[in-house]
Amino acid sequence: MNKIIIVDDSAVLRTTIQNALNSEGYEVLATAQGSQELYNALNNGLVPEIILLDMFFPEESGMDILKSLKEQYPEIKVLVITAMHKESLAKEVKAAGADDILYKPFDMDDLTTAIQKLSV
Repeated sequence: MNKIIIVDDSAVLRTTIQNALNSEGYEVLATAQGSQELYNALNNGLVPEIILLDMFFPEESGMDILKSLKEQYPEIKVLVITAMHKESLAKEVKAAGADDILYKPFDMDDLTTAIQKLSV
């Protein structure tokens, strides 16, 4: 079973993803609106195997969060979830250490497939 943290500024999307993943048997350790909540969870011992990370937040850069995560927790897989369909962004997140990228809107089958690929 994969332990997952969801980081997205949309409460609706976080809840939707959490409910879908829970129904598929995944364990969602926490959801976070941004880096502060994410690091609070990590510092409190909630260490996931996979983090679902949006790229755009009102107060901060998802790219900065990604780089910081990969420096501090290189063993955690990061699946970037973003609505920006740019080839340059895909290259940039991969170069920063993202393990994969999934474009919004996505269906839950696409999400679980992406998570399964990271679990191998």
